[in-house]
Amino acid sequence: MIKATLIVLEIITFLLSAPCYNTKIPNGLTLKMIHRDSPDSPIYRANLTDKERMEKYIKLSSAKVKSLEIMSVVSKNKSFVSVEPNRAIRPTITKHDDSYMVQVGIGTFGNENPVSKIYYLYLDTGNELIWTQCKAAGDNHFHQVGPLFPESESSSYHPISCDNCPPNSKCEAGVCIVNIKYHVQSRVSAILATEVFTFATEGGHSQSIPNIIFGCGINMQDFPEGKNEHNQISGTLGMGYGFYGLMEQTQMVFGGIFSYCLQPIVRERYSSPMTPMYLRFGNDLLPGPISGLMTMMATSIFRNQHLTPYYLNVEDISVGFRRLKFLPDFFAIKDDGTGGFVIDSDTPEMGYGLCYKRFYNPKTVILPTVTFHFSNNADYVIPTRYVFYKSMSRTLKRNGDMYCMNFFYNDHRSYLGAFHQVDKRIIYDTKHSMLYFAEADCSQVN
Repeated sequence: MIKATLIVLEIITFLLSAPCYNTKIPNGLTLKMIHRDSPDSPIYRANLTDKERMEKYIKLSSAKVKSLEIMSVVSKNKSFVSVEPNRAIRPTITKHDDSYMVQVGIGTFGNENPVSKIYYLYLDTGNELIWTQCKAAGDNHFHQVGPLFPESESSSYHPISCDNCPPNSKCEAGVCIVNIKYHVQSRVSAILATEVFTFATEGGHSQSIPNIIFGCGINMQDFPEGKNEHNQISGTLGMGYGFYGLMEQTQMVFGGIFSYCLQPIVRERYSSPMTPMYLRFGNDLLPGPISGLMTMMATSIFRNQHLTPYYLNVEDISVGFRRLKFLPDFFAIKDDGTGGFVIDSDTPEMGYGLCYKRFYNPKTVILPTVTFHFSNNADYVIPTRYVFYKSMSRTLKRNGDMYCMNFFYNDHRSYLGAFHQVDKRIIYDTKHSMLYFAEADCSQVN
């Protein structure tokens, strides 16, 4: 979400008239990313039209942005972490609504096969806490297909005692409780605990990481997922900054590195299945199918005080070949914490706020790209097909085509959302505060 009004003026004007760096990677893991419109998704709906998909993403994206403005975070006490080094793991990703989800195993249950309980969690690069709905919630949970996590039956489940409660949690009945607010009204209260998380690997095997700090959800309110009778989402896999984020907890294993390559959310031909998308950690970035992409553009990422999203330094924006020449502090973070520019794979960025009608039908429609000029001379180019969306409305087609920008206006801060990350290999190096990116055909290289 950028200052879209200024950009559209430059686009109308347009219509009328890269250094390389190498990364060094430690141990690895690959998770399959699951898109809701993929046949792998537990809530796959093959009968949705392009227009219905776009309207759904717009509504959910708006809610996601509001959640980033109001979400509270947990503390940074580092006394709980215990991750074994020298492990290589491979997890998996699907798409659900405006978000991607991963399938994970949680807990240890005797001689059962598998030994863990399997759940789908949202992949969230903008927030910190990992959590799932627990059996202790009783009736205070949103609807999900399948049982809630039976925490008391897992031999590896260990609530964090009140002796170690972090500052932003509170002690209740001998355990630490944390409260997180999402969207406009959605909120969760969870017991902070440690648990074993297990991820599927290539070849049908699995790998486990012990002592992951997570929230055992005991009171969930107003989550829209519960309105879907087929919902299998049970919580969130927090990937943002912060001690409770997965990257901070597994830094000894993966060196703070993760990567993804997103495919289009709305595609021209839904009859053709999507190829798998993978969330890669550590040295699973190479060797393999993406080894040829390890020379990439690079720019810095940073944290804004206690907030959990990844911020980027934007120096200017170009529309086509025209630089907008923003003032140096245009995207700066303000004293009240607003402002700044966030990269978030959980925000689609699509909207109908800025549209124009084409009254004639030339053989070729010339539309501009949009380029973000990040620090370190790293130019991030968004192709025309991801800058604009051509309306499929029958009413509009009778009176000329309607082209809409895939940007929302937002007063609080700007976003590089999932839709504008499509067909790019994105690599986060959280340890060294760097973001790497390169053009890629994500349907072929993932």
